[in-house]
Formats: sequence, C-alpha cells, structure tokens
Amino acid sequence: MNFKTILQTICVCFLLVIASCKNDKKENSTSFLEGLTVIPESEWGQYGEELDKVTFYSAEGVVLEEEQLDEYFSEGSQPVLYKDADEKLVLGVVGAATEDQKKAMEAMMAQFEAQEAKLQEAVGTPAKAFDLVDYEGNQITSEVLKGKITVVNFWFKECKPCIHEMPELNELVSLFKSNENVQFLGFSTTAKDRLPSFFEKHAFDYRIIPDSQLYARENGVTGYPTNMIIDQDGNIAFLKTGFIPGIADNIKEEIERLL
Repeated sequence: MNFKTILQTICVCFLLVIASCKNDKKENSTSFLEGLTVIPESEWGQYGEELDKVTFYSAEGVVLEEEQLDEYFSEGSQPVLYKDADEKLVLGVVGAATEDQKKAMEAMMAQFEAQEAKLQEAVGTPAKAFDLVDYEGNQITSEVLKGKITVVNFWFKECKPCIHEMPELNELVSLFKSNENVQFLGFSTTAKDRLPSFFEKHAFDYRIIPDSQLYARENGVTGYPTNMIIDQDGNIAFLKTGFIPGIADNIKEEIERLL
C-alpha cells in the first residue's frame, strides 16, 4: 500500500497531497537548510493549502521524486517541515523510516482496520438522533430523516481528503436536486466561526451543520471523511471512511437502489 492510498484511506496528518511535489531531481549542499527552523507538528495546521505544494528533500538536499516519497511514507517515515524567518513554509525533509516508525505505522494501520470493522457494525441499525443548528442558523433535527434518503458527510476544515472529494459530491447534489426524496447533510466538526474563510475558497453544496463533533462521536466516526447513507426508514444503509476515488459513484448506486 503506497502513501497516497494510505492517506486517501485515513486522515492522519496534514501532508495529504504529494502529487503536487516537484519531480525534477537536483543536487544541493546541506546549506539548503541555513536560515530555516523546524516547524513543530502542533503548528502544521496553520499552513493550510501551503502543505499541498511543499517540496520534499533528502537530508543531503536532493529533491525527492514521488515514487521515493511513497516508499518512505508508506513505511511510516516522519517528515520534518521547515520555515523561514518570515514564518513561511519553505520545504520538507524526509528519509527512510526507522524500525520504530515502521512498527508505529503497522500499529496505526491495524488500529484503523479494527475501527473500520467496528464502524461497519452500524450498517442496518437506526441512525442516531440529533438536534442541531445548521450553518444558516436554522434548527435541524433528525425529523428531517423521515421518509427520505439522507446522504451524510462527516468532515472538517483542515481535512485535505475531505476537500478533494467535495467537487464530486457537489455533482451528486446537482444530479439529485430535482428529487425531493433525497437530501444531503454535511456534519462538520469545525466551529461555525471558522467556516466563512473556508467557504471563500471551497464550495460544498450539502446543507452544512457545524460544531457536530458530538454527533460524529455518537456515530463512531474516527476517520475523515466519512460518508453515510440513511434510508427512508432511518436505518444506516451505507458507511465508508476515508477518501475513496469515485466515492460519488458508490453513493449514487446506493441511492438508486433505495429509490
């Protein structure tokens, strides 16, 4: 399993898009780190979309190709990010995973698989009730589920896989917009006051319900994004965690089966 597959499956860190990394290899001296300082992992979130464009180097200053990055990250290698004096993200450095890092990756994958198996136990059971307020300030309760097919997405602002799947989910909304028996709800764990800046850059056409971390936990959601379909009887009919290319096709098939 390569790095892209792992990070399309679970949102475990902010370094989620390696496709944009430069592939031209060139030699540099170790002076490429002069004047730079390490960015603590606790601060990675503040760099947002800059993380999509970061270029990774080896410790010797060689720009790493995507294939090499896949190998390193899939084994559990941990990157080190650097910023300049202006607090701007400049580059990342990564090398072969240590034995401890490999063991940590194996444990993490095993934990994810166990969590996913437990999550699937919810399929066929009644969806959890909720009483929340949507992004527009309107109250929304689980009463809206009655008699309709409800497509649910659990997401948060910094989740890169969540953002990557939004365009195809928006197409899904457009496809069923004339069908009053199908509705789309986006439960975000992000607070409402942090969403305006997000929506200035990204469109998500689901009915958004912010501050939904408790509802996500009640549904056993531990990975993002998570897509769920609730049938006309209020039972969970579909449940998938992680960014899955073509997820909209899977959701569409399930909707059509239920109609």
